[in-house]
Amino acid sequence: MEGEKKNTLLFPNLLWQLVQHYREAKVIHVILNNFSIHSTQQVRVSLATVKGQRIQIHFLPLYCADHNRIERLWPDMYSSVTRNHRCHTMPELMIEVKYWLRKRNRRQLKSLSA
Repeated sequence: MEGEKKNTLLFPNLLWQLVQHYREAKVIHVILNNFSIHSTQQVRVSLATVKGQRIQIHFLPLYCADHNRIERLWPDMYSSVTRNHRCHTMPELMIEVKYWLRKRNRRQLKSLSA
């Protein structure tokens, strides 16, 4: 999900996209950290809907970087892309982030196949 900033609708919108994308799945498991936008009233309302009941939320311990692989990615992305960037807008920065992620994923795939 992309947005100009983190807000209360960003996460429910992601949940909606998951339900739309995985129409055939009986249950969609979502593993989350304890960021406040993951447990808002709007999230609870979304999960209470018929389609939302297909989503099973699993919260990680309060801070558990060893079990949350994405936590190991953020420092690298920050040092490579977002720190000292010269982008003037969020869309420009998102282009840089997506490019970095694609490049990183290609490297990961190559190392797995080697």
